[in-house]
Amino acid sequence: MILSGHARLAGVIGYPVAHSRSPRLHGTWLERHGIDGAYLPLAIAPDDFAACVAALAKMGFAGANVTIPHKEAAFAVCDRVADSARRAGAVNT
Repeated sequence: MILSGHARLAGVIGYPVAHSRSPRLHGTWLERHGIDGAYLPLAIAPDDFAACVAALAKMGFAGANVTIPHKEAAFAVCDRVADSARRAGAVNT
């Protein structure tokens, strides 16, 4: 994979994150469709989650999904949440 300086970036935030199949699945899709982008696994410790989210936005990430243990922490930093997420007290995208 060769990315330009204009590649769209996204990823999955977890701790651990090595178990996630998302980077491979999304990476294959991006490549198949000729999209200049990458979907990265981001191993972020719980204490660093809020800072990571702020940094990703500043770095121009298009978005991120979250997996364990960050689903409740992600809920707390969302600008908007669906009613179903509000009832669950957690999000994953």
